[in-house]
Amino acid sequence: MAHDPVGHDDALLEGDSVYRRRSKTLTVSRRNSGWRVRRIARVLAWTSITALPAAALLGFAAWYATRAPEFALVGADSVILRGNHYVQPADVANALGVGAQPNIFRISLGQARSDIESIPWVRSATLRRVYPNRLLVEITERKPVAYVNLQGALELVDVEGVILDKPVQGSFDFPVITGIDLEMSAADRKARLALFNRFAQELNAQVLGAGWLVSEVDLSDDEDLVAVLAQGRQTIKVHFGNQDFGERFRTLVALLPEVQKTTPDIDSVDVRYRGQLVVNPRESATTQPATQAARR
Repeated sequence: MAHDPVGHDDALLEGDSVYRRRSKTLTVSRRNSGWRVRRIARVLAWTSITALPAAALLGFAAWYATRAPEFALVGADSVILRGNHYVQPADVANALGVGAQPNIFRISLGQARSDIESIPWVRSATLRRVYPNRLLVEITERKPVAYVNLQGALELVDVEGVILDKPVQGSFDFPVITGIDLEMSAADRKARLALFNRFAQELNAQVLGAGWLVSEVDLSDDEDLVAVLAQGRQTIKVHFGNQDFGERFRTLVALLPEVQKTTPDIDSVDVRYRGQLVVNPRESATTQPATQAARR
């Protein structure tokens, strides 16, 4: 059988073409691409059309909320006050400027809190809006610890040295403090009252148990607290220094009866010397002032 080289080569070429034929390039239909673009454009257009009324509505709502009389604080009744015993609702309303009928949305709560805390009796305050037109104010009041004698007038003072007006409805049984005044800095008053507070905490239970009362405390010298103690008709001035108040009072109670046997009319005693009383009799009791010491 004759060999046909040409035919065989053609067959091989045809066979090779099955495996070696280059893949056709995939073309993107312009029609399909244009459809997608048009769809995105329609979505964007619809979003813009619907967003305009929504934005206008929100803008109108904000304008209305900040100007409508329905959201104005009118009168003291628009302030819900909690935690007060001596702070008057009218004082809080005045601090908030309720008389000007402020809008509840335009009030700065931070500024309003500062304004309320400027009231002397208010130690701290928290505020919350109660819609549509009320404000909840919760306050913590200051606690007075003593009376302070300011140029002959008795006022209350708290442990931080803040001077407080006496409330009409309040009644307090405190000693009278001297040695601080309004000319002192707030830091100095606070330091002196911290000294008094330590004295009161250490002595309160002991003084009552021993039958004494603290009637006056002089804080003029921050190194020497001087207290006037009273028992019945007897009063005595005691130099306590600035520490160990409880121990020094126990020394006073233990040694005073023995000292009074020889010096019944005592002007003052000094208990700053450990385990001792340094006694100063009244000038009227002797022709010359004398000083004596008693030891345990």
